[in-house]
Amino acid sequence: MAGSTQPREKVALVTGGARGNGFAIAKGLAETGATLFLADIGHDVREVPYALSGETTLQDAVDALRAVHPRIYPLVCDVRSAQAVEVAFAAAEARSGGIDILVNNAGVLVLKPLPDLTDAEWEVQLDVIAKGAFHCCRRALPTMNARRWGRIINIASVAGHRGIGTGVAYTAAKHALIGLTRALAMEVARQNITVNAVCPGTVATDLLRGMGSALAMGEEGLLAHLTTRHLSGHPVTPEDVAAAVLWLASDAAARVNGTSLFVDDGWHAH
Repeated sequence: MAGSTQPREKVALVTGGARGNGFAIAKGLAETGATLFLADIGHDVREVPYALSGETTLQDAVDALRAVHPRIYPLVCDVRSAQAVEVAFAAAEARSGGIDILVNNAGVLVLKPLPDLTDAEWEVQLDVIAKGAFHCCRRALPTMNARRWGRIINIASVAGHRGIGTGVAYTAAKHALIGLTRALAMEVARQNITVNAVCPGTVATDLLRGMGSALAMGEEGLLAHLTTRHLSGHPVTPEDVAAAVLWLASDAAARVNGTSLFVDDGWHAH
């Protein structure tokens, strides 16, 4: 890429990396030979009606990925906290020198009709998805600016462009993430940094399984309900999402910036 000083060996950080889309993305990045930091919350949150990744889950994910590539490291980090993000990035920088590829994947989902949604349930979704990405982008950018190379990939959702009934807070948070993506791309493009969003449709992950159980629909019930919007009728896989991220992180996507890449099996087409 003309004018860039691309690092010879990339360093990546994936939030929400212990399972689901985050783990598949991390595995794909590990297979490219990137030094990789897996960040995850490490504890449950009262307002989220299903289990989040604990420290054991995070360590198990790291151990599994080390069979692919040895330089994989865990970071316990609640992205809602600017202080926690600072500690995590400082630890990553001490080990690797800085982050070249940031994947903001952390997210939570609470499906409720708006009159039943509490302030805390609204806030946790906005804070994890939108504020968490803001915290991580702000912390990653000084190194990327200094190196004049970087990739920021935000895992949004088709809900970042379409409404999801009983998912008002989630939809609002994903719309905010799309806005952050577009505006930040304009801000940093001349530094050879790209900022893009991947927008999956329905993916069979722990988030969906947990929410299905909380709604007494079960995973299969919620999956069947949401995949009616897919043209094929089949769910998206975490590996589908990972493939999109890997392309956006590559040199082949150097001129793709500020956009949303839909991995939604046609949901957005109708």
